[in-house]
Amino acid sequence: MNSIQTGIRTLASIGIFAALMANALAGSAAAQNILATIPIPSASAGQIAVNPALNRIYSGGGPTTGSSLTVIDSKAFSVVTTIPSSAGVSVDMREDNFWDGTLSAGNINIYAGATDAQVFSIAVGSCPAAVTFDCARGRMWVASQCGTGNDPVWVFNTGTFAMIGSPITPGGTILTPPVVSPDSGKLYVTSGGVSREIDSKTFAVTNTTYGTVMAIDSITSHLFAVSGTNLQIISAHNDTISKTVALTYTPAAIGVNNAMAHAYLLNSAGGSIDVYTEVGKKLATFTLPAGNQPNSIAVDSARGRLFVDVYNTSTKSWSVLVIEDLSSVRKCSYAGSCDY
Repeated sequence: MNSIQTGIRTLASIGIFAALMANALAGSAAAQNILATIPIPSASAGQIAVNPALNRIYSGGGPTTGSSLTVIDSKAFSVVTTIPSSAGVSVDMREDNFWDGTLSAGNINIYAGATDAQVFSIAVGSCPAAVTFDCARGRMWVASQCGTGNDPVWVFNTGTFAMIGSPITPGGTILTPPVVSPDSGKLYVTSGGVSREIDSKTFAVTNTTYGTVMAIDSITSHLFAVSGTNLQIISAHNDTISKTVALTYTPAAIGVNNAMAHAYLLNSAGGSIDVYTEVGKKLATFTLPAGNQPNSIAVDSARGRLFVDVYNTSTKSWSVLVIEDLSSVRKCSYAGSCDY
């Protein structure tokens, strides 16, 4: 081999090595890591909740008769059990109980998180569906979804299971799960297409000046609302909009990691999840496997994991994706970074 051939061989080797290194670095710089895909019944796709202390994911059915609740082990990534007749779910992190509405069955059921056994049932009628927990006050809010034009909302003491006050009628049909503020105890609910809030003491209903509230950071009291294709970031302390971000889609749902101060916007049509800071700066886009449309989300802030109900357009089936958020690991001075 002459010197020219040797030089060419050396340059080629360097080029191959550089390409391999570039690919390796590109792979290592991924903002997400999909840890598992867990198949669930289509009847269990709807509201989703997580109990990090018990390593449990709860995927409750949506507003359809005969829905179910699938309990998943978030450590083994396997289905533990499926409970019939569920239209929503939320976890009481004080007691480790999980609550669900049964829609047309007219009951609100409470289950022990340690055993998945039912411990109580409350008959309310009027299609109880989505459930929302107020940890600060030990309350569980339940919204109806009968679609009759005047869906009621109930509030319960999670320690005694007793209803507090009477059913509240904000007026109109409720199509999205309500959100409660631990700061003020207000419930934010969109009914009849109008964004409203319910006072925690008087239960008076008033209209808000922003869109549908989809999530809240319980630490910073930042609300995340959607108005058309705009994301609105709102202070729950004074109900003022601090930032409006123009999007190209209407998010199907929003999740929040209150340890990393990340908001996750589900782009169903785009098959992706956008990650934003709580001041409205876009950090990353998680691209889901082909054909997967995200529908609802729960977040384990302690482990930096997202649990997302997705519909696969190719297989016509539902599953829960377990996604690890790595979007700010390499960003200096960001929540969730490792620049120590």
